[in-house]
Amino acid sequence: MGWAWDKKVGRYRDQETGRFLPVDQVRKWANESIAASEDAASQLAKMAADGSLRASEINTTFRESIKGEYIRQYLVGIGGEGRMTQADWGSIGGMLKEQYGHLDDFVKEIAAGNLTEAQIRVRMDMYINSAREAYERAQLKVAKNTDKKEESWMLGQSEHCDDCLAYADEGWQPLGHFPSPGAGKTVCLTNCQCHKEYR
Repeated sequence: MGWAWDKKVGRYRDQETGRFLPVDQVRKWANESIAASEDAASQLAKMAADGSLRASEINTTFRESIKGEYIRQYLVGIGGEGRMTQADWGSIGGMLKEQYGHLDDFVKEIAAGNLTEAQIRVRMDMYINSAREAYERAQLKVAKNTDKKEESWMLGQSEHCDDCLAYADEGWQPLGHFPSPGAGKTVCLTNCQCHKEYR
């Protein structure tokens, strides 16, 4: 039967056994999607650097990659496409609009020959990683809908910036106290590997 979203608790549940899917597993799948998008972006970076793609082609192709990742991250975080509302699609659209604004300047730099392949790759990875914000925003909405009252900042599996360390030290805080990891509101910007937990 597979997994289905239980809106009362905001978790995926096995339809046969009734067991909950571990939250760490859901987050692992979300991270694997980002890793796959980064792999695709590395090929795009190579073509951008060697001139085999025009600036317009880079812009169009990478926009679609970013859009796809934001949608996947939000869908995983919110509980699937059946849970989506117009407001949810609008939230994704708002996040993408911000990224597209930055992307236009990035593509101009590529077209001008100002960036090496390695620099292009790093920047593309940052755009892909920014999609973590979509997962985190969806999870915050789920927390609100399931009457959670507090959130805590959980450090990820990477080096941590001073902002993330300070947030983690704050412990449990009222819902909405911390920014969304991946939103670029910390020193580590969109490289953030942290997440929030709720109670």
